[in-house]
Amino acid sequence: MIVIGDVHGRYDLLMKLIDKFPKGSELYFVGDLIDRGPDSKQVVDFVKDNAHKCVKGNHEDMMVQAFGDRSSASIWMQNGGGSTLDSFSNDSDRIREEYLPWFRSLPLIGTYKDFLISHSYALRGIDTEDDVLMWNRTCPPPKGDFRSVFGHTPHKEVHVYHDNHWCIDTGAFHTGILSAIDLDTLEIYNTKECEK
Repeated sequence: MIVIGDVHGRYDLLMKLIDKFPKGSELYFVGDLIDRGPDSKQVVDFVKDNAHKCVKGNHEDMMVQAFGDRSSASIWMQNGGGSTLDSFSNDSDRIREEYLPWFRSLPLIGTYKDFLISHSYALRGIDTEDDVLMWNRTCPPPKGDFRSVFGHTPHKEVHVYHDNHWCIDTGAFHTGILSAIDLDTLEIYNTKECEK
């Protein structure tokens, strides 16, 4: 199982990263597929149409909320929502009908072997509060014995907290570096050498 960090609309980087994986690898995404980058729809279609696993990130949550009220829409626009709407050709009706149900269905936490997969750090394991699973940026020692992989807070490279908790967000939109980790081997993949 290979877990991929925050893509943020960088379909180009996603394809370069996937080219490095062993053929037939099972993929899991930590959310924040959308916003900021130019190709959010392509990223979402790739994950959705291929039935890859994905947890909900705070940007997916902002998008869902934005289609519910104007104040949330303003917050989403301030955080890259405009590029996502552009990638969907500003077709709000299509987003409501075809995509919002899928975004709403995304779980906040997933599991693989003894790993928890979430958008942000699962401080209390499976008992972590919903908002913390999408918005937390602090990484104190965890409550419980588990390993985890998450994104949300960009680092220059994949960062390990407390020996068994990997943050794989390397700021793809800003840095051009999209990262992933193979949970069976703990091998790290990234697009760093792909960028010229």
